[in-house]
Amino acid sequence: MDDHELHIRLNTLTQEVGLVHRKVDFLFRHLGVGFQDVRPPPDEIERLILASDRLQAMKAYQVKHGVGLAEAKRAVEELAAKLGV
Repeated sequence: MDDHELHIRLNTLTQEVGLVHRKVDFLFRHLGVGFQDVRPPPDEIERLILASDRLQAMKAYQVKHGVGLAEAKRAVEELAAKLGV
């Protein structure tokens, strides 16, 4: 896929996500309900993973859990997969 096709696909996905967002907002308003995100805020390790800084996330994991590099790397990779990054 070249850059032009990628750009078109990204724009299409952005429009589709916007449509889904508007539909969900409409349904919430129509039903008279609100949405409250009850997930806890990400911890330091999650924030580092989401910021694409896996090396620092591994170091933070090592300090927090008192484990070696190999275990920290495995844990960070598993968490990144769960976070979808």
